[in-house]
Amino acid sequence: MKLLEEVRKKREYNLLCDDLVSRVLVKVSSKYDIMDPKDHKKIVKETRARLRELYGAFRLRGYNKKEKFLEEMGRWDDEEVSEKILALHMSTKERIDFNGELYLKIREYVKFNSVLDLGCGFNVFSMPWMGKVQYYGIDVNKEDVDFCNAYLTKFGIGGGVRWGDVLSFEKKFLHADVTFMFKVLEGFESLEKGVTERLLKMISSKYIIVSFATKSMGGGKRISARRLKWFEKLVDIEDKFEIGDEIYYVVKNN
Repeated sequence: MKLLEEVRKKREYNLLCDDLVSRVLVKVSSKYDIMDPKDHKKIVKETRARLRELYGAFRLRGYNKKEKFLEEMGRWDDEEVSEKILALHMSTKERIDFNGELYLKIREYVKFNSVLDLGCGFNVFSMPWMGKVQYYGIDVNKEDVDFCNAYLTKFGIGGGVRWGDVLSFEKKFLHADVTFMFKVLEGFESLEKGVTERLLKMISSKYIIVSFATKSMGGGKRISARRLKWFEKLVDIEDKFEIGDEIYYVVKNN
């Protein structure tokens, strides 16, 4: 059996787009002898572990209740149900208490009616605080993509979330008033060093809002902001601020 097929035998990995699984598999395989059958199990195991680190670890207990919560939602701006859904994904759960403050802050810089959200996860369910906008997203997990699109369809909200690996895009992304990249760039860089510079050139939004974690996953140890000097050298920073366990950069896109 081919290595890619072996990695994808488990459902949690079968829902990830081929480009991402292949990218991680190639990176892991470079450390082994792919002609040696003894190394195959190691490659599969390590690839799955890396994929879980990149995506699977963000799914939280109760994830399978998401459809039930969406059924309960009577309005697109139902904050109570939206918070239940946001709490099923690590990155959006950590932002729940700060969404109101965050989007008010962002709107100080850009009055946006459309959003492009790269590596979006469940962030479309922040719309009660974000505002009703035309929402476009890209994410690697098909189940999450279908779920986000079900929300947009249910309430007749313009836009759509696309299933795919952001790093595999070669042409410019579609235009939106603002582009979000929340806690994704370090993961992207771990897969393809230097990719941030390429991605920034593919974005046509006037403003890009980029965030990085200030604490390790789960809100543990404080992470030094010095590690972000590489990013600060790449962009035109209009402002940066901390809300919750994230540092946000307001980037003016030239």
